[in-house]
Amino acid sequence: MTGFSGLFAFELKSDNLDKIKKFVNSLQLFKIGVSWGGHESLVYAPAISYLKELSPEQFKAMNISLGTIRMSIGLEDSDDLVRDLEECLAYVL
Repeated sequence: MTGFSGLFAFELKSDNLDKIKKFVNSLQLFKIGVSWGGHESLVYAPAISYLKELSPEQFKAMNISLGTIRMSIGLEDSDDLVRDLEECLAYVL
């Protein structure tokens, strides 16, 4: 990607909150955080934090999928980041 920021989102195929937590917690190079634009790569799963405060109905009304994952790419080697993601996706899903 050129001409864009390193912030993006994607959806896991799973709606299983335990699998989503396992995916996020299994990442080795991505830190959990919501502060975008730093030098380190970050990951955030809205369902993990929002469902502590909102009912499933309120969360659904926000039009965010349970499997939504937000990432900010930092300065780590891109091949290492891709490998980290591939390993966690294979392990969890």
